Amino acid sequence: MHYGNNKPKYVRFLIYALLIAGAALIQNSPYIIPEIFGARAFILLPVCVSIAMFEREIAAAVFGVFAGVLWDICIGKDGFNAFVLILIGAVCSLLISHFMRNNILTALVLGVGSVVSYCIIYVVVNLIFGGAGASVGQLFTFYLPSGIYTAVFIPVFYFPVSWIYNSHKTADE
Repeated sequence: MHYGNNKPKYVRFLIYALLIAGAALIQNSPYIIPEIFGARAFILLPVCVSIAMFEREIAAAVFGVFAGVLWDICIGKDGFNAFVLILIGAVCSLLISHFMRNNILTALVLGVGSVVSYCIIYVVVNLIFGGAGASVGQLFTFYLPSGIYTAVFIPVFYFPVSWIYNSHKTADE
């Protein structure tokens, strides 16, 4: 098979896919990442934000939907996480490519913003559509503490994704 000069990009995309699959496995397995006072870490969010900060919009959206589908499969949802993570990936990539610089401070801002947005969207959608499992009280007792816990993982994924991107760049990137 002829890869041309895009072989580093395909290798990078494969590594990203494996990183997302590993993060989904870790996030959805009990007792690997401990719960702190009932708060759980949603580590697929910082993974998607970190990848989106280095990739273009379409690639970021594709990795977002991949992560969201894995998350939905593991918890039995009907596509909510795929929809939200595709939006988070595309928006973060657009913001980095047009308005923001790519550094750890921006990663923290986008990561925390994405986590808080995810939590609020989850609670609002479940309140509107009457789904089980979310109320305004849970926003403050579970989802926002989980968001704060998740924010700790932003640098954990930002620096490896940065290294992966920089070590597998093509000539035109």
